[in-house]
Amino acid sequence: MFSWREPRSRPLVVAHRGSSSLAPENTLASFRRAIDDGADAVELDVRLTKDGHVVVIHDRELRRTAGIRGRVDGHTLREIRALSAGAWFHRKFASERVPTLDEVLELTAGRCLVNVEIKVDRGDPGGEETVDRCCRIIRAHRAREWTLVSSFSPRAVRKTGLILPGIPTGLLLHPLRHLMKPPFGLTRSIGALYLIVNGSGLRKKLVKAAHERNILVGEYTVNSHRRIERARRFGIDALITDEPSRISSSLP
Repeated sequence: MFSWREPRSRPLVVAHRGSSSLAPENTLASFRRAIDDGADAVELDVRLTKDGHVVVIHDRELRRTAGIRGRVDGHTLREIRALSAGAWFHRKFASERVPTLDEVLELTAGRCLVNVEIKVDRGDPGGEETVDRCCRIIRAHRAREWTLVSSFSPRAVRKTGLILPGIPTGLLLHPLRHLMKPPFGLTRSIGALYLIVNGSGLRKKLVKAAHERNILVGEYTVNSHRRIERARRFGIDALITDEPSRISSSLP
């Protein structure tokens, strides 16, 4: 299995919420498909339930992917697990449930790398409680070497490194922030290995400057041939994509 830490001539192909163009995002079906599609890694989003369990879901609200009104942190794990996480995508996925981080780490162990993105909520504005619980799970699965923890929250990234020294971490950049002055100093100060940027904020000089500071660069969300070719020219280290099969076949 590849490593998050070692740059290669070929960028890592990271399946965004799994193979989310072919299966419902952030479900075990999507992660299984990503592994079958040859992804080097899967990316997923985590939030806390009302009773403190770590579940894999992107939105704060349940409506788009689980079909009911209300917030993730306003429902217990048992209530959320009773919902379909796949019916919105296609009826053949109606039996898919919102997975826990434990389930995803069990599925991916020894098969691919994992990128856990920490989401923040009103009750946990820095994502630090979420980090605490995620780190316990990562430690229990002995997954430190093959897991990258990322977040838009510098506090969450910093705390991850304090709890699990040596674990790869990444700082996500909001496309509307840091446009004039990329935060290399902030990235280094919180111990992040990766700077992960949206395509609209990507510049060749940013990648060059990051590499000069021993910071690796990830780009999201790369789905077009133009973006693939640009990423290769710029020397991106990890491509986050909804279509890992197509991206993998396009790279030498």
